[in-house]
Amino acid sequence: MNRTARRRAALLGAAALLTVAVPASAAPAADLDVFVLEEATIADISSAFAKGSLSCVELAELYLARIAAFDDAGPRINSVATVNPDVLETAAALDEEMDRFGPRSRLHCIPVLLKDNVDTYDMPTTNGSVILKDAVPPDDAYITAKLRAQGALILGKAEMGEFAGGSYNTIDGQVVNPYNLKRQTGGSSAGSGAAIAANLAVLAVGTDTSTSVRGPAAYNGIVGLRPTTGLISRDGIAPKNLTFDSAGPMARTVTDTALMMGALTGKDAADPLSVQVYDDYPGGGSHDLGIDYTSYLRDNALQGKRLGVVRDFFGGDPTIDALAEKALDTMEAQGATLVDITLDAAFLDFYVTRGGSTIRTIADYRFKEEFEAYLATFGPEVPKTVEEFIEIYETEVAKSPLPVEASVLNLLKRSLTTTADDPAFKDLVDRVLPAATDYKLSLFEDNDLDALVFPYQTSYAAPISNPAFSIPDPTHVPSSRPQPSIFAAYSSVGFPGIVVPMGFGPQGLPMDISLMGKPYAEGEILGMAYDYEQASKLRAPSPLTPGLPGELIGADSPTAALRGDKVELRFGKEFGGLTATVAVATTGGWTTVGTDRITNGGKATVRLPKAYLASVKPGSLIRVSAGSTALEVVLS
Repeated sequence: MNRTARRRAALLGAAALLTVAVPASAAPAADLDVFVLEEATIADISSAFAKGSLSCVELAELYLARIAAFDDAGPRINSVATVNPDVLETAAALDEEMDRFGPRSRLHCIPVLLKDNVDTYDMPTTNGSVILKDAVPPDDAYITAKLRAQGALILGKAEMGEFAGGSYNTIDGQVVNPYNLKRQTGGSSAGSGAAIAANLAVLAVGTDTSTSVRGPAAYNGIVGLRPTTGLISRDGIAPKNLTFDSAGPMARTVTDTALMMGALTGKDAADPLSVQVYDDYPGGGSHDLGIDYTSYLRDNALQGKRLGVVRDFFGGDPTIDALAEKALDTMEAQGATLVDITLDAAFLDFYVTRGGSTIRTIADYRFKEEFEAYLATFGPEVPKTVEEFIEIYETEVAKSPLPVEASVLNLLKRSLTTTADDPAFKDLVDRVLPAATDYKLSLFEDNDLDALVFPYQTSYAAPISNPAFSIPDPTHVPSSRPQPSIFAAYSSVGFPGIVVPMGFGPQGLPMDISLMGKPYAEGEILGMAYDYEQASKLRAPSPLTPGLPGELIGADSPTAALRGDKVELRFGKEFGGLTATVAVATTGGWTTVGTDRITNGGKATVRLPKAYLASVKPGSLIRVSAGSTALEVVLS
């Protein structure tokens, strides 16, 4: 029995951790017995399975159709690196199992994309490098095995920035922001962020060394969580820097993020840090098989909490500041107390503003040894040394239409002359990083804080620029303010941080607010994020990746006709009595323009405001909502 098979057997017991009830407030209103694929949650899909209105195979086919329509064609988001060739066969087996025995867990047949640095025994794991495009690992990563054991459907692998940096790679090129095709997605979990935002899967795994879960989540308007380093095993994940590396869940809702986080956790003897983190886990009790976070998801989780507003991370794009201030108002209305925090100037300069040179460059001294140890797990067809990678990049890849980023070559070349035995690296581990931990903990203790809060970025996603091409966009507002992205990770203990949608700015680009907690406070920040999310409801899909025919199950799709300044809507009679809402696509995303109550005969009429009469015409795409059902409709 190989390691993957042994792990599957051992991890089947952990699946029971996810057979828990999600709070009622986390589920959509049960006003209609219909299913809509766009923005579907784990609860929506599980309900459709239970009612028999949807099968696992049908669900997989719907997501494959979206990948074909929006990733491989149309806007060409380019977020999915590999579609699992066995996905429909696996889905059929999961259907049969569900029919005979019921769901294995809350993740039974929930489609998941894995970042392409997470090992899968049945698909290549490329780390974003064309040199590894056919490299199939001998077995699954720990977290891959856990997901399979719980019945999750591995839909495929998500594109990533090469060697876990940026949003471009030498295999497929650039991942594109689904909200604005001139902009990038953030890196390096670029495909994970874009795919979830574009509704190409339900869940994704990203990895975060500096910012690579939370950055793409914020730039794509979804939820992303970086946990305490070591809480998710790194075994079977291509290493970037094991001082800081962590996988993390990415989803469209906090509830789904919490469920995914529970599925990924668990003590793993193959990762020494995992053993240490679980042995040190506070509060007693064993969490070796995983941690259930759903009990933290409460509407009043912000009540009585003290939040430190880190003012150093304001002052960039003024529209982001405005979104953040509105988010803070919502948190305060939910019962939180806000305390303005200004970081020590020396700390801000050394650990944040100059963190890339003062910390990250030295931390990478360990890269060569760990990356080559990872390469050794592959067969003889895969190069085994950094020197071989450099030679191939500078000869074969340099002549290709997709040359390598300079930052990748710089990382590889620097690693030839540095090791973890260097006194500078020892000083970093023994003095510099523990000092960062002490200072960050002092912020919580001295101000009696439950979390730190700030806008996750000080500017929106930047225009696309890579070695193959660039797209100028003069509408972008750059920022020279300190970026909070490395604030959580760069210390001797990685602090958990979550990002949650806080709305849209110019050019329809989303941005997230961030909550950062003390080590092991994942449950607390998930709860606070959930409370804010339920009070604000600012996640919205992109008009560029609308619903497709067949994605509404259980009712006929509504129709819409433009009659002068009115939109005449027709619904199935089952929608009678609900309120219809019409939104139109603007530079700020979907903008609500009117509502009307649906008659028992299924009719409603919405008058367009004068400001939209010139832009809305037959053929325009509008978003129509009724109760918890929302989908795009083309005006006739």
